[in-house]
Amino acid sequence: MRATVRVYPRHVAVIMTKAKTNGTEKMNTAWQRVVNPVSLLYFSGFLDLFGVSMIIPLMLPYARDLGASPALAGAFDSVYGALQLFSSPALGQWSDRKGRHLSLSVCLVVAGASYMAMSLASSMLLLLLARIPLGIFKHSQSLSRTYLADLVPEGQRSSVLGRFNAASSIGFILGPMVGGHVAELPGGFQTAAFMGGAVFCLNAVLVWFLLPGKEKGSNPDHPHPHHRPSSPTPEVGCQRNESSMSLNISQEIPILDTRTTTPTPQLPSLHGGAAVDWADLWDLFLLKFLAGFSVLLFRSNFTQVLRQKFDAGPRTRGYLMSYGGLVSTLCSCGVGRVTALYSSLSQLCLHMLLLQSATLASLTLAPSVGLVFALLTPLSFVTATQRVATTELTLRRGGNKCRGGLIGLSHSVMSVARMLSPFLAGLVQEVHVDGASLVAVVTTFCAAVLLYFWPQDPELRKRKVE
Repeated sequence: MRATVRVYPRHVAVIMTKAKTNGTEKMNTAWQRVVNPVSLLYFSGFLDLFGVSMIIPLMLPYARDLGASPALAGAFDSVYGALQLFSSPALGQWSDRKGRHLSLSVCLVVAGASYMAMSLASSMLLLLLARIPLGIFKHSQSLSRTYLADLVPEGQRSSVLGRFNAASSIGFILGPMVGGHVAELPGGFQTAAFMGGAVFCLNAVLVWFLLPGKEKGSNPDHPHPHHRPSSPTPEVGCQRNESSMSLNISQEIPILDTRTTTPTPQLPSLHGGAAVDWADLWDLFLLKFLAGFSVLLFRSNFTQVLRQKFDAGPRTRGYLMSYGGLVSTLCSCGVGRVTALYSSLSQLCLHMLLLQSATLASLTLAPSVGLVFALLTPLSFVTATQRVATTELTLRRGGNKCRGGLIGLSHSVMSVARMLSPFLAGLVQEVHVDGASLVAVVTTFCAAVLLYFWPQDPELRKRKVE
Protein backbone atom coordinates (compact mmCIF):
# COMPACT_ATOMS: atom_id res chain seq x y z
CA MET A 1 0.00 0.00 0.00
CA ARG A 2 1.18 3.48 -0.77
CA ALA A 3 1.08 5.99 2.08
CA THR A 4 -0.88 9.17 1.43
CA VAL A 5 0.26 12.50 2.88
CA ARG A 6 -2.38 15.17 3.09
CA VAL A 7 -1.22 18.78 3.01
CA TYR A 8 -3.83 21.29 4.12
CA PRO A 9 -3.78 24.92 2.93
CA ARG A 10 -3.37 26.20 6.48
CA HIS A 11 -0.21 24.07 6.86
CA VAL A 12 1.24 25.64 3.73
CA ALA A 13 0.34 29.11 5.02
CA VAL A 14 2.06 28.44 8.36
CA ILE A 15 5.20 27.13 6.62
CA MET A 16 5.33 30.13 4.26
CA THR A 17 4.79 32.57 7.14
CA LYS A 18 7.60 31.00 9.17
CA ALA A 19 9.92 31.04 6.17
CA LYS A 20 9.11 34.68 5.50
CA THR A 21 9.64 35.60 9.16
CA ASN A 22 12.93 33.74 9.32
CA GLY A 23 14.09 35.41 6.13
CA THR A 24 13.16 38.84 7.47
CA GLU A 25 14.94 38.16 10.76
CA LYS A 26 18.07 37.00 8.91
CA MET A 27 18.01 40.11 6.72
CA ASN A 28 17.56 42.40 9.72
CA THR A 29 20.33 40.60 11.59
CA ALA A 30 22.64 41.01 8.58
CA TRP A 31 21.95 44.74 8.51
CA GLN A 32 22.46 45.00 12.27
CA ARG A 33 25.84 43.30 11.96
CA VAL A 34 26.92 45.96 9.47
CA VAL A 35 25.47 49.01 11.25
CA ASN A 36 27.27 50.18 14.37
CA PRO A 37 24.71 50.89 17.15
CA VAL A 38 26.62 53.89 18.51
CA SER A 39 26.99 55.42 15.04
CA LEU A 40 23.31 54.80 14.34
CA LEU A 41 22.37 56.63 17.54
CA TYR A 42 24.58 59.51 16.42
CA PHE A 43 22.69 59.65 13.11
CA SER A 44 19.36 59.34 14.92
CA GLY A 45 20.28 62.34 17.07
CA PHE A 46 21.14 64.28 13.91
CA LEU A 47 17.74 63.53 12.33
CA ASP A 48 16.00 64.34 15.62
CA LEU A 49 17.31 67.88 15.95
CA PHE A 50 17.16 68.45 12.19
CA GLY A 51 13.42 67.83 12.23
CA VAL A 52 12.86 69.82 15.43
CA SER A 53 14.94 72.84 14.41
CA MET A 54 13.01 73.22 11.16
CA ILE A 55 9.90 74.05 13.19
CA ILE A 56 10.98 75.53 16.55
CA PRO A 57 12.09 78.96 15.21
CA LEU A 58 8.76 79.26 13.39
CA MET A 59 6.47 78.13 16.23
CA LEU A 60 6.05 81.31 18.29
CA PRO A 61 5.97 83.67 15.27
CA TYR A 62 3.22 81.47 13.79
CA ALA A 63 1.34 81.60 17.10
CA ARG A 64 1.63 85.39 17.07
CA ASP A 65 0.33 85.43 13.50
CA LEU A 66 -2.69 83.46 14.71
CA GLY A 67 -3.44 86.31 17.15
CA ALA A 68 -1.69 85.19 20.34
CA SER A 69 -0.15 87.78 22.70
CA PRO A 70 3.41 87.24 24.04
CA ALA A 71 1.99 85.89 27.32
CA LEU A 72 -0.46 83.57 25.52
CA ALA A 73 2.27 82.34 23.17
CA GLY A 74 4.47 81.67 26.21
CA ALA A 75 1.64 79.80 27.93
CA PHE A 76 1.22 77.69 24.77
CA ASP A 77 4.89 76.75 25.00
CA SER A 78 4.57 76.08 28.74
CA VAL A 79 1.94 73.40 28.13
CA TYR A 80 4.60 71.43 26.25
CA GLY A 81 6.96 71.66 29.24
CA ALA A 82 4.23 70.59 31.64
CA LEU A 83 3.49 67.47 29.59
CA GLN A 84 7.21 66.69 29.43
CA LEU A 85 7.41 67.02 33.21
CA PHE A 86 4.88 64.29 33.95
CA SER A 87 5.69 61.96 31.07
CA SER A 88 9.49 61.91 31.30
CA PRO A 89 9.89 59.73 34.45
CA ALA A 90 7.24 57.27 33.27
CA LEU A 91 8.84 56.85 29.84
CA GLY A 92 12.28 56.53 31.42
CA GLN A 93 11.09 53.72 33.67
CA TRP A 94 9.21 52.11 30.78
CA SER A 95 12.44 52.03 28.82
CA ASP A 96 14.14 50.38 31.83
CA ARG A 97 11.58 47.59 31.77
CA LYS A 98 10.78 47.18 28.07
CA GLY A 99 14.05 48.28 26.48
CA ARG A 100 15.38 51.41 24.81
CA HIS A 101 14.73 50.05 21.31
CA LEU A 102 10.96 49.84 21.63
CA SER A 103 10.53 53.05 23.64
CA LEU A 104 12.75 55.11 21.31
CA SER A 105 10.91 53.83 18.23
CA VAL A 106 7.49 54.62 19.69
CA CYS A 107 8.54 58.14 20.70
CA LEU A 108 9.84 58.88 17.21
CA VAL A 109 6.67 57.62 15.50
CA VAL A 110 4.35 59.65 17.74
CA ALA A 111 6.50 62.77 17.37
CA GLY A 112 6.39 62.45 13.59
CA ALA A 113 2.61 62.07 13.59
CA SER A 114 2.23 65.07 15.90
CA TYR A 115 4.33 67.35 13.68
CA MET A 116 2.32 66.28 10.65
CA ALA A 117 -0.89 67.09 12.53
CA MET A 118 0.50 70.53 13.36
CA SER A 119 0.86 71.21 9.64
CA LEU A 120 -2.94 71.03 9.40
CA ALA A 121 -3.61 73.40 12.33
CA SER A 122 -5.28 76.69 11.41
CA SER A 123 -6.04 78.01 14.93
CA MET A 124 -4.38 78.14 18.35
CA LEU A 125 -6.69 75.43 19.68
CA LEU A 126 -5.84 73.00 16.88
CA LEU A 127 -2.15 73.84 17.22
CA LEU A 128 -2.32 73.07 20.95
CA LEU A 129 -4.19 69.79 20.42
CA ALA A 130 -1.67 68.67 17.81
CA ARG A 131 1.24 69.44 20.14
CA ILE A 132 -0.11 67.48 23.15
CA PRO A 133 1.14 64.05 21.93
CA LEU A 134 4.48 65.66 21.15
CA GLY A 135 4.81 66.88 24.74
CA ILE A 136 4.09 63.40 26.07
CA PHE A 137 6.34 61.34 23.79
CA LYS A 138 9.13 63.69 22.61
CA HIS A 139 11.89 62.17 24.78
CA SER A 140 14.03 60.77 22.00
CA GLN A 141 17.13 62.76 22.95
CA SER A 142 17.13 61.64 26.58
CA LEU A 143 16.37 58.03 25.60
CA SER A 144 19.25 58.05 23.12
CA ARG A 145 21.64 59.36 25.78
CA THR A 146 20.45 56.67 28.18
CA TYR A 147 20.95 54.04 25.48
CA LEU A 148 24.51 55.28 24.95
CA ALA A 149 25.10 55.18 28.71
CA ASP A 150 24.07 51.51 28.59
CA LEU A 151 26.39 50.76 25.68
CA VAL A 152 29.66 52.36 26.78
CA PRO A 153 31.67 52.16 30.02
CA GLU A 154 31.92 55.08 32.42
CA GLY A 155 35.35 56.15 31.24
CA GLN A 156 34.08 56.70 27.67
CA ARG A 157 30.77 58.40 28.47
CA SER A 158 31.89 62.03 28.27
CA SER A 159 33.50 61.64 24.84
CA VAL A 160 30.64 59.51 23.45
CA LEU A 161 27.96 61.88 24.75
CA GLY A 162 29.98 64.78 23.35
CA ARG A 163 30.03 63.15 19.91
CA PHE A 164 26.31 62.45 20.18
CA ASN A 165 25.66 66.11 20.99
CA ALA A 166 27.93 67.10 18.11
CA ALA A 167 26.04 64.88 15.67
CA SER A 168 22.73 66.23 16.96
CA SER A 169 23.98 69.80 16.65
CA ILE A 170 24.75 69.23 12.96
CA GLY A 171 21.02 68.73 12.51
CA PHE A 172 20.48 71.97 14.40
CA ILE A 173 22.78 73.70 11.90
CA LEU A 174 20.87 72.61 8.81
CA GLY A 175 17.31 72.60 10.18
CA PRO A 176 16.83 76.33 10.88
CA MET A 177 18.28 77.29 7.49
CA VAL A 178 15.93 74.91 5.69
CA GLY A 179 12.98 75.99 7.84
CA GLY A 180 13.79 79.69 7.38
CA HIS A 181 13.84 79.40 3.59
CA VAL A 182 10.66 77.28 3.56
CA ALA A 183 8.88 79.76 5.89
CA GLU A 184 9.19 82.54 3.33
CA LEU A 185 7.13 80.51 0.84
CA PRO A 186 3.31 80.54 0.85
CA GLY A 187 2.13 78.16 3.56
CA GLY A 188 5.69 77.97 4.84
CA PHE A 189 4.94 76.84 8.41
CA GLN A 190 2.64 74.05 7.25
CA THR A 191 5.24 72.79 4.78
CA ALA A 192 8.04 72.92 7.35
CA ALA A 193 5.93 71.08 9.95
CA PHE A 194 5.06 68.32 7.48
CA MET A 195 8.70 67.96 6.43
CA GLY A 196 9.74 67.74 10.10
CA GLY A 197 7.19 64.99 10.71
CA ALA A 198 8.48 63.06 7.71
CA VAL A 199 12.03 63.27 9.09
CA PHE A 200 10.88 61.78 12.40
CA CYS A 201 9.07 58.94 10.64
CA LEU A 202 12.22 58.16 8.66
CA ASN A 203 14.20 58.19 11.91
CA ALA A 204 11.75 55.74 13.48
CA VAL A 205 12.10 53.33 10.54
CA LEU A 206 15.90 53.38 10.76
CA VAL A 207 15.90 52.84 14.53
CA TRP A 208 13.35 50.03 14.42
CA PHE A 209 14.97 48.02 11.65
CA LEU A 210 18.67 48.77 12.07
CA LEU A 211 19.23 49.34 15.79
CA PRO A 212 19.64 46.00 17.59
CA GLY A 213 16.81 45.47 20.03
CA LYS A 214 17.44 44.59 23.65
CA GLU A 215 13.92 43.94 24.75
CA LYS A 216 12.88 42.06 27.83
CA GLY A 217 12.72 38.34 27.25
CA SER A 218 14.86 38.40 24.09
CA ASN A 219 16.28 35.13 22.89
CA PRO A 220 19.72 34.43 24.43
CA ASP A 221 20.56 32.22 21.45
CA HIS A 222 20.77 35.36 19.27
CA PRO A 223 23.30 37.59 21.01
CA HIS A 224 23.99 41.19 20.17
CA PRO A 225 25.74 41.14 16.78
CA HIS A 226 28.50 43.46 17.98
CA HIS A 227 29.30 41.62 21.19
CA ARG A 228 30.79 38.39 22.36
CA PRO A 229 28.27 36.07 23.94
CA SER A 230 28.06 36.26 27.70
CA SER A 231 26.37 34.09 30.26
CA PRO A 232 22.70 35.02 30.41
CA THR A 233 21.13 36.21 33.60
CA PRO A 234 17.50 37.05 34.32
CA GLU A 235 16.44 40.46 33.09
CA VAL A 236 14.49 41.99 35.92
CA GLY A 237 14.25 45.69 36.68
CA CYS A 238 17.00 47.96 35.44
CA GLN A 239 19.86 46.96 33.20
CA ARG A 240 23.53 46.90 34.20
CA ASN A 241 26.44 46.53 31.84
CA GLU A 242 28.90 43.72 32.61
CA SER A 243 30.88 42.65 29.54
CA SER A 244 32.43 44.71 26.76
CA MET A 245 34.37 44.60 23.53
CA SER A 246 35.72 47.06 20.97
CA LEU A 247 34.05 48.13 17.76
CA ASN A 248 35.90 48.43 14.46
CA ILE A 249 35.33 52.15 13.97
CA SER A 250 37.71 55.06 13.59
CA GLN A 251 37.76 55.66 17.33
CA GLU A 252 37.26 52.36 19.04
CA ILE A 253 34.82 52.52 21.92
CA PRO A 254 34.27 49.58 24.22
CA ILE A 255 30.61 48.63 24.07
CA LEU A 256 28.96 46.82 26.91
CA ASP A 257 26.64 43.89 26.43
CA THR A 258 23.31 45.45 27.32
CA ARG A 259 21.57 42.08 27.35
CA THR A 260 23.31 40.97 30.54
CA THR A 261 21.51 42.34 33.56
CA THR A 262 21.19 41.65 37.22
CA PRO A 263 18.06 41.90 39.35
CA THR A 264 17.35 45.28 40.86
CA PRO A 265 15.44 45.13 44.11
CA GLN A 266 13.46 48.30 43.54
CA LEU A 267 12.17 50.33 40.63
CA PRO A 268 11.36 54.02 40.88
CA SER A 269 7.81 55.08 41.44
CA LEU A 270 5.86 56.91 38.76
CA HIS A 271 7.78 60.09 39.42
CA GLY A 272 11.08 58.47 40.29
CA GLY A 273 10.92 59.23 44.02
CA ALA A 274 11.28 55.68 45.37
CA ALA A 275 14.73 55.11 43.92
CA VAL A 276 16.20 58.60 44.41
CA ASP A 277 17.76 59.90 47.60
CA TRP A 278 16.37 63.43 47.53
CA ALA A 279 18.30 64.43 50.64
CA ASP A 280 21.51 63.74 48.71
CA LEU A 281 20.53 64.87 45.21
CA TRP A 282 18.35 67.93 45.80
CA ASP A 283 21.19 70.37 45.23
CA LEU A 284 22.15 68.68 41.94
CA PHE A 285 18.62 68.89 40.57
CA LEU A 286 18.28 72.50 41.76
CA LEU A 287 21.55 73.36 40.03
CA LYS A 288 20.41 71.73 36.78
CA PHE A 289 17.13 73.61 37.03
CA LEU A 290 18.69 77.05 37.54
CA ALA A 291 21.38 76.60 34.88
CA GLY A 292 18.95 75.23 32.31
CA PHE A 293 16.16 77.65 33.21
CA SER A 294 18.35 80.68 32.51
CA VAL A 295 19.27 79.49 29.01
CA LEU A 296 15.70 78.42 28.24
CA LEU A 297 14.42 81.77 29.47
CA PHE A 298 16.76 83.59 27.11
CA ARG A 299 15.94 81.37 24.15
CA SER A 300 12.18 81.16 24.72
CA ASN A 301 11.54 84.49 23.03
CA PHE A 302 14.87 84.87 21.24
CA THR A 303 13.24 84.93 17.81
CA GLN A 304 10.68 87.47 19.00
CA VAL A 305 13.42 89.71 20.43
CA LEU A 306 15.26 89.58 17.09
CA ARG A 307 12.03 90.45 15.35
CA GLN A 308 11.27 93.41 17.63
CA LYS A 309 14.76 94.88 18.19
CA PHE A 310 16.37 94.28 14.79
CA ASP A 311 13.39 93.60 12.47
CA ALA A 312 14.95 90.23 11.53
CA GLY A 313 13.04 88.04 9.07
CA PRO A 314 12.65 84.23 9.11
CA ARG A 315 15.76 83.71 6.99
CA THR A 316 17.97 85.86 9.27
CA ARG A 317 16.59 84.14 12.37
CA GLY A 318 17.22 80.78 10.76
CA TYR A 319 20.82 81.63 10.00
CA LEU A 320 21.35 82.83 13.58
CA MET A 321 19.98 79.55 14.93
CA SER A 322 22.12 77.61 12.47
CA TYR A 323 25.23 79.49 13.52
CA GLY A 324 24.53 78.62 17.14
CA GLY A 325 24.17 75.00 16.12
CA LEU A 326 27.44 75.11 14.20
CA VAL A 327 29.34 76.44 17.20
CA SER A 328 27.67 73.84 19.44
CA THR A 329 28.80 71.11 17.06
CA LEU A 330 32.41 72.27 17.06
CA CYS A 331 32.37 72.66 20.83
CA SER A 332 30.74 69.27 21.41
CA CYS A 333 33.53 67.59 19.45
CA GLY A 334 36.02 68.94 21.97
CA VAL A 335 34.02 68.47 25.15
CA GLY A 336 35.98 65.33 26.03
CA ARG A 337 39.25 67.26 25.84
CA VAL A 338 37.84 70.16 27.85
CA THR A 339 36.63 67.86 30.64
CA ALA A 340 40.03 66.13 30.64
CA LEU A 341 41.66 69.46 31.57
CA TYR A 342 39.68 69.55 34.82
CA SER A 343 40.18 67.17 37.70
CA SER A 344 36.78 68.24 39.04
CA LEU A 345 33.58 68.38 37.00
CA SER A 346 32.13 70.65 39.67
CA GLN A 347 34.85 73.23 39.01
CA LEU A 348 34.24 72.97 35.27
CA CYS A 349 30.53 73.66 35.75
CA LEU A 350 31.31 76.65 37.98
CA HIS A 351 33.53 78.23 35.34
CA MET A 352 30.93 77.60 32.65
CA LEU A 353 28.20 79.23 34.76
CA LEU A 354 30.29 82.36 35.29
CA LEU A 355 31.00 82.57 31.56
CA GLN A 356 27.32 81.99 30.81
CA SER A 357 26.28 84.85 33.11
CA ALA A 358 28.71 87.26 31.44
CA THR A 359 27.64 86.18 27.95
CA LEU A 360 23.92 86.60 28.65
CA ALA A 361 24.56 90.08 30.04
CA SER A 362 26.50 91.00 26.90
CA LEU A 363 23.75 89.64 24.63
CA THR A 364 21.22 91.79 26.49
CA LEU A 365 23.24 94.92 25.70
CA ALA A 366 24.14 93.95 22.09
CA PRO A 367 23.22 96.85 19.75
CA SER A 368 23.33 94.92 16.44
CA VAL A 369 22.69 91.54 14.87
CA GLY A 370 26.39 91.22 14.07
CA LEU A 371 27.34 91.40 17.74
CA VAL A 372 24.62 88.88 18.56
CA PHE A 373 26.25 86.53 16.02
CA ALA A 374 29.60 86.94 17.78
CA LEU A 375 28.24 86.46 21.30
CA LEU A 376 26.42 83.26 20.35
CA THR A 377 29.87 81.63 20.14
CA PRO A 378 30.67 81.58 23.89
CA LEU A 379 27.04 80.84 24.76
CA SER A 380 27.02 77.77 22.52
CA PHE A 381 30.36 76.64 23.98
CA VAL A 382 28.98 76.96 27.51
CA THR A 383 25.76 75.07 26.83
CA ALA A 384 27.51 72.25 24.95
CA THR A 385 30.04 71.76 27.75
CA GLN A 386 27.50 72.03 30.57
CA ARG A 387 25.14 69.55 28.94
CA VAL A 388 27.76 66.80 28.98
CA ALA A 389 29.22 67.74 32.37
CA THR A 390 25.87 67.81 34.17
CA THR A 391 24.80 64.52 32.56
CA GLU A 392 28.00 62.87 33.73
CA LEU A 393 27.58 64.35 37.22
CA THR A 394 24.03 62.98 37.36
CA LEU A 395 25.21 59.48 36.44
CA ARG A 396 28.06 59.60 38.95
CA ARG A 397 25.94 60.93 41.78
CA GLY A 398 23.19 58.41 41.03
CA GLY A 399 25.57 55.43 41.32
CA ASN A 400 24.13 52.12 40.15
CA LYS A 401 20.49 53.17 40.20
CA CYS A 402 18.26 52.70 37.16
CA ARG A 403 19.80 54.88 34.52
CA GLY A 404 16.57 55.32 32.58
CA GLY A 405 14.62 56.43 35.65
CA LEU A 406 17.43 58.71 36.84
CA ILE A 407 17.92 60.39 33.46
CA GLY A 408 14.15 60.60 33.06
CA LEU A 409 13.82 62.29 36.44
CA SER A 410 16.65 64.67 35.58
CA HIS A 411 14.90 65.41 32.29
CA SER A 412 11.65 66.09 34.16
CA VAL A 413 13.48 68.67 36.29
CA MET A 414 14.42 70.40 33.04
CA SER A 415 10.82 70.01 31.94
CA VAL A 416 9.80 72.16 34.91
CA ALA A 417 12.16 74.82 33.59
CA ARG A 418 10.83 74.27 30.08
CA MET A 419 7.28 74.66 31.42
CA LEU A 420 7.90 77.88 33.35
CA SER A 421 10.39 79.70 31.12
CA PRO A 422 8.16 80.45 28.07
CA PHE A 423 5.32 81.85 30.17
CA LEU A 424 7.64 83.96 32.34
CA ALA A 425 9.53 85.16 29.25
CA GLY A 426 6.24 86.22 27.65
CA LEU A 427 5.19 88.11 30.78
CA VAL A 428 8.45 90.04 31.21
CA GLN A 429 8.62 90.74 27.46
CA GLU A 430 5.37 92.68 27.76
CA VAL A 431 7.18 94.87 30.32
CA HIS A 432 10.49 95.19 28.48
CA VAL A 433 11.85 93.55 25.35
CA ASP A 434 15.04 92.46 27.18
CA GLY A 435 13.29 91.42 30.40
CA ALA A 436 13.84 87.70 29.85
CA SER A 437 17.58 88.17 29.30
CA LEU A 438 17.95 90.18 32.51
CA VAL A 439 16.16 87.53 34.55
CA ALA A 440 18.36 84.86 32.90
CA VAL A 441 21.53 86.68 34.04
CA VAL A 442 20.33 86.75 37.67
CA THR A 443 19.30 83.07 37.58
CA THR A 444 22.66 81.98 36.19
CA PHE A 445 24.50 83.86 38.92
CA CYS A 446 22.33 82.14 41.56
CA ALA A 447 23.30 78.77 40.08
CA ALA A 448 26.99 79.69 40.30
CA VAL A 449 26.60 80.65 43.97
CA LEU A 450 24.85 77.35 44.71
CA LEU A 451 27.60 75.38 43.00
CA TYR A 452 30.31 77.27 44.87
CA PHE A 453 28.88 76.37 48.29
CA TRP A 454 27.66 72.86 47.37
CA PRO A 455 30.24 71.12 45.12
CA GLN A 456 28.77 68.26 43.09
CA ASP A 457 31.68 65.84 42.62
CA PRO A 458 31.07 62.67 44.67
CA GLU A 459 34.72 62.57 45.79
CA LEU A 460 34.62 66.15 47.07
CA ARG A 461 31.36 65.51 48.88
CA LYS A 462 32.81 62.46 50.63
CA ARG A 463 35.83 64.47 51.78
CA LYS A 464 33.54 67.21 53.02
CA VAL A 465 31.48 64.72 55.05
CA GLU A 466 34.60 63.10 56.50
